[in-house]
Amino acid sequence: MKPRKLLLLSVVFLAQATALADGGAVQLRTEAGAFVITVFTSPAPLSAGPVDISLLVQNRDGLEPVLDADVLLALRAQPSRSEIRAQASRQKSQNKLLYAAPVTLVESGKWQIAVTILRNGERTAAAGTIDVAPTREMVASYWGYVAFPPFMIVAFVVRERLICRKERG
Repeated sequence: MKPRKLLLLSVVFLAQATALADGGAVQLRTEAGAFVITVFTSPAPLSAGPVDISLLVQNRDGLEPVLDADVLLALRAQPSRSEIRAQASRQKSQNKLLYAAPVTLVESGKWQIAVTILRNGERTAAAGTIDVAPTREMVASYWGYVAFPPFMIVAFVVRERLICRKERG
């Protein structure tokens, strides 16, 4: 394999871990009043810590996206009853069809999520439960072990190129 292709493959592999995107995993999809509400969370799988909650709000008739609503979130941990409230907005979202709210889930377990939509003087509410896994700090502590093999491969390729240049010159 040519060094350029190997380098490109390495960059693509490492870039996928840091790519940011709206959406994520679907946690809840429900019909409430005149709306169909889909709740996405990122990272996937959902774990305690910083979380991006995105919502797609659609009209029940025709499934067109609703872009002029006020969307409120309330999350409550079942074991400890800790509560988080946030207002989701399209300005916080990269995908302007979604409403987004960054929150920090302080513990793992089951969380109740309540979505309230205010539009044209009407109030619509939906609720559901999401499962939150323990924090991924333990996994992050192994980054050195994961990064070492690609680093050694790149070092070997560089070494071989330097040896070839020395033999030619």
